[in-house]
Amino acid sequence: MSLNASLSIAVQSLNAASGALQATNNNIANANTPGYTREVPVLQSQAPISIFGPGATVGDGVELTKFQSVRDELLQTQVQQETSSQSSANAQLSSLQQIEPTFTTSTQDIGTEMTALFSSISTLSTDPADSGSREAVISAGQNLADALNTASNTLTSQQASLNTQVTQDVSQINQLTKQIAALTPQINALEAAGQDGGTLEDQQDQLVLSLSKLTNVSITQGSDGVTLTTGNGTALVVGNQSFNLQTTTGNDGMTDVLDQNGTDITSSITGGDLGGSIQTRDTTISGLLTQLNTLANQFASAMNTAQTSGYDQNGDAGTDFFAASGAGGAISAGNITMAITDPSQIAASSDGSSGGNGNLVNFTNIQSTALPAGLTPGDAYANLVYQVGSLTSNAQAESTASTSTLLQLNDQLSSVSGVSIDQESANLIQYQNAYEAAARVVSTLQDMFTVTMSMGTAAAE
Repeated sequence: MSLNASLSIAVQSLNAASGALQATNNNIANANTPGYTREVPVLQSQAPISIFGPGATVGDGVELTKFQSVRDELLQTQVQQETSSQSSANAQLSSLQQIEPTFTTSTQDIGTEMTALFSSISTLSTDPADSGSREAVISAGQNLADALNTASNTLTSQQASLNTQVTQDVSQINQLTKQIAALTPQINALEAAGQDGGTLEDQQDQLVLSLSKLTNVSITQGSDGVTLTTGNGTALVVGNQSFNLQTTTGNDGMTDVLDQNGTDITSSITGGDLGGSIQTRDTTISGLLTQLNTLANQFASAMNTAQTSGYDQNGDAGTDFFAASGAGGAISAGNITMAITDPSQIAASSDGSSGGNGNLVNFTNIQSTALPAGLTPGDAYANLVYQVGSLTSNAQAESTASTSTLLQLNDQLSSVSGVSIDQESANLIQYQNAYEAAARVVSTLQDMFTVTMSMGTAAAE
């Protein structure tokens, strides 16, 4: 083999080792960079060349063909999916934790105030003419109405907050999809030029991970780049094109999510912060509000029936005990208030006598009688408290389990794509030795060229 050929092989080796050192140094420098994917040099043997005839070949050295990011697409997808689940659980848990204190036993919760109302009625039955006992009933009734108002306001305020969150999440989703789509042609251009687009792919992966925190996405890789869709197949990103989601106000006053064609996809969004917010807003809180309003309405109806069955202290027929505040309409937890404010209006008597207490039994019977919904007032409220506690506990368990699973998946992904300082240090020594060896060969060949040229010059002289 000629000196020129040997020098060419040595220079190729030198370049290959230099490139490998560059990749290794880059890995070490980015060991703590979030989302960084380890790069490896792809070294390839050159095709052997023939010398002295077809049967005699020698190697033609090594070539650095490219840098390649070490990725596991399956693990990456699992991380993104679990991230979506975790964000959904956390969104639900956060809302429920804000609701739960309203439905726990306290000095002013609905159950305590309901018990206090029946207790005051029982006290009144011992002395129906006592003005203090009558005032206590009015006060207890208003306290119960206030407790129902507070619980309703807590639920509706949280629902309104989640409604705002839906709009914000959609806006963030649209920003992220634009950024993801914008990176695709840059990645494609690098790959077409035979260069590694690992850095841009890392950026895109991080953006997709951020998107997964907001909603459930399905990811596929194609020749033109990444394709992202929602769980029901609504396109978010196709190659270098993104598709904006839209929002509109529905008949119930809540924000609905539409795809780029105007189709309502609200109910199909189940993952991420957006999915968790929608689930809590439209199903969890809506269901709790329905039960709370049913309890308030049916309890008020039972109290009003008892009140209108008797006579007040003036001998007049009793009027409603509870009413709907404001514009009126059906009584609910949000608008219930006392219809009577004068203690003398309590219809304790069943025969019109000022000191009678015969009608108070109709009030006390409400405590142990099932409402039309099937439960006694106390049991109906206890069931509501149980549901809030159960929903919160389930969300907490789901969040904890999802966090644990995500930690394991990230550990697995890190073992594949992450940087090990120990391994990179070993690689650094290996490639440095290779570089020094190639450099020594080049130096030796240069000396041989010098000697050869000197021999030719001496011979000429």
